Amino acid sequence: MKVQLLVSKWCPTCPQAEQIWGEAASRVPMEYEILDVGGRDGRELVSKLRIKTVPAVVIDGTLRTVGVQPLGEVLKLLGAAA
Repeated sequence: MKVQLLVSKWCPTCPQAEQIWGEAASRVPMEYEILDVGGRDGRELVSKLRIKTVPAVVIDGTLRTVGVQPLGEVLKLLGAAA
């Protein structure tokens, strides 16, 4: 499973999302990366998937959620027990 967290330097909630998804990545086997929407890779993904807000989570190439979710919801999204 490939999980990409799209963030921005100006986003006030992105650090919280990074912390929660980082914790989830330590518990659930996945390929995890954080992409800044200001960088080339981030801009390409935002354009391809027409993402309008950050933080945004892309799992295996599909936009799955936006905003900050509690760890329990993130683990459920990943198919793991909370």
